[in-house]
Amino acid sequence: FSKVEQNTVVNMKDQDNLYTKMAESIAPGVYGHLDVKKGILLQLFGGIKKDTTDKIQLRGDINICIVGDPATAKS
Repeated sequence: FSKVEQNTVVNMKDQDNLYTKMAESIAPGVYGHLDVKKGILLQLFGGIKKDTTDKIQLRGDINICIVGDPATAKS
């Protein structure tokens, strides 16, 4: 990333409704379905890997299932 791009990303944190704006930027040609877009956004960022006290490792991936009619761009 260039310095300009880095500064743009850092300055985004001060925007109002950043979570919604980022979700709305996913598949802008698909109208509505904001909750689905937010789920996809969370999937892109992932979660936090955790280790329990019993030495069990929990992966940090968020799993989502998108349900809808055939040929409605769910892949």
